[in-house]
Amino acid sequence: MIYIMRPPDPGRLSDLSSVVRSSGEDVLELRLSKSGHWRESVRLSKIDPQLIELLIAYEDKRFWKHHGVDPLAILRAVKDYLAAGRITSGASTLTMQTARLMRPELGKRSLFVKLHQMLEAFRLEAHWTKDEILEAYFTLAPYGGNIEGIKAASEAWFQKLPLQLTVSEAALLVALPQSPESRRPDRHPQKAFLAKSRVLTATKEKLFLTEEEFVEYKTEALPFRRYKPSSYSPHFADRFGRLDLAEPSTLDKEWQTAVKNIVSHATNQLPEPINAAAMVVERKTGKVRAYVGSSDYLSQARKGGVNYLKSVRSPGSTLKPFIYAKALQRNLISTGEVFEDTAIQTAGYSPTNFDQTFSGQVTLQESLIRSLNIPAITTLEKINVQAFENDLRSYLGGNFSQSNYAGLSLAVGGFYMTAEDLMALYLEFADPGLKSRLTFFEQSSNHEGSFLFEEKSAKTIQNMLIQFNGAGRKVAFKTGTSHNRQDAWTIQLTQNHIVLAWLGTPDNEPTQILTGRSAAFPITEKIVNALGLSSPRKFKDFEQHADDEKLVLKSCDRLIQFPENGEWLRSDSLAVSVSGPTQAIWYLNGKPMALEHGQMRLPNAGSHKITARLDGCRETNEIFLDFKKN
Repeated sequence: MIYIMRPPDPGRLSDLSSVVRSSGEDVLELRLSKSGHWRESVRLSKIDPQLIELLIAYEDKRFWKHHGVDPLAILRAVKDYLAAGRITSGASTLTMQTARLMRPELGKRSLFVKLHQMLEAFRLEAHWTKDEILEAYFTLAPYGGNIEGIKAASEAWFQKLPLQLTVSEAALLVALPQSPESRRPDRHPQKAFLAKSRVLTATKEKLFLTEEEFVEYKTEALPFRRYKPSSYSPHFADRFGRLDLAEPSTLDKEWQTAVKNIVSHATNQLPEPINAAAMVVERKTGKVRAYVGSSDYLSQARKGGVNYLKSVRSPGSTLKPFIYAKALQRNLISTGEVFEDTAIQTAGYSPTNFDQTFSGQVTLQESLIRSLNIPAITTLEKINVQAFENDLRSYLGGNFSQSNYAGLSLAVGGFYMTAEDLMALYLEFADPGLKSRLTFFEQSSNHEGSFLFEEKSAKTIQNMLIQFNGAGRKVAFKTGTSHNRQDAWTIQLTQNHIVLAWLGTPDNEPTQILTGRSAAFPITEKIVNALGLSSPRKFKDFEQHADDEKLVLKSCDRLIQFPENGEWLRSDSLAVSVSGPTQAIWYLNGKPMALEHGQMRLPNAGSHKITARLDGCRETNEIFLDFKKN
């Protein structure tokens, strides 16, 4: 009695596989158990009720009534033995079989071991419910080779979940554990067929099968090969350790595959040791739909086993939108702000732009899109760099408690962080106030209390990020390049998702070729196109930020008569006709530009901003030039 009252030893139940499943429960990554088995835990609610009914009807008719050992079954087995002079039927209950599966030493053929097995069955029944016993059985039952448990068996033999089985498939899975090797359908199809047929014959009346149904299920084809999962998300599996990931992840199998292929192809075009990583996150929910930690997990030259989405790197200019949003939020700058992009010196720091040039007077939008350093640094000074950095640290949690403060270098990549950190910030920036955080599993709660930005300022900056790409489609993105081009980033905002791509060298070796615009942006573009993600929408309610600025603009006459805002021009010349007041001061992409005979010459095709200023009034029109050279 004392033995029975002790909690059961879980035995092999504690040695499970680590399996990453998609949101649709497809297998994305499989790590075998320590014993080398594909073995997953399962809940009874995830198993087809017909399979449970078949198993009990065939193996242990009085399972719901007995307490671990069935006296009637024992009497029947003894009677058959005496009549035949040999063992013709067993007396093992499903509870006894479960005890044997948990502790293989209880499977030896001896009277003492059988009595020990019965005692263990009593102990299971004393501590576990019948459902828990069945769940343990369906976790450990052998189904051929290293396949154990109903989830692995359903996937390996039928490529489906155990909740979706046909009666024929269920019958095979009832028969297999009794002799898993000799009844394997890929190696012994005839024996597998006969075993399945015996189960169907024995349970026909219990399942109320008609003769037609019986014949149909009996003749249904068996699988002729065993499915072996491919590797789609090794870094995701590494990130969460050797766990039994019974809960589906948020990953989408098709998206994961597509992003993995895009990252791999892009990296193969670049010299070693450069590597790449990417992720796609659903806005408003924070669900991670694709997670690719490197281009090739097995590449030694590129150190592919490293999860670069969790590596601490320089984010380049990717934090600049946050600086401007915070300054707008505090009314320290306006949407019509014009900065002086000239050489400065502050606190012994003499920053320059990435191309080592200065542009003079530039608008906020031009400063943002061109990633100019001087306007971002002067704005960062206005909002108090230490207070802003503390906000970022607080939002991202304890990862930064021991790191040095970046100071003004925060604006140019000095605040080192991981790609996951950067994505978390953009998730908040994209939809402020929703309090969504990165979510990796479908049932996880992702809402937390703090937020960084107000909706008004964040959406105003998002509007400014919207441009036209080479195909004339609206895109909203921010690029970043670290000082020695060892990190290149692009974060692209679509209508419902955020796409991040990173390229860099494993050990921060400098390069001459990596920039966010030339290397990372094409990857996010390919991902957006491959996944069919919708273009971002401009937020009409946030075209201007400050209420007093709206009043000033309303009192101004129209300055730009042509071209219209948002107009798409097709031309065989880079000279664009512009009409407006002759005394107006004109800017192209924030740089002063004189009109010649009513025309403004653009440097190239694509998206451009034309601005006119006159007597305190300002108007900016965004155009897209489709240049077709004859």
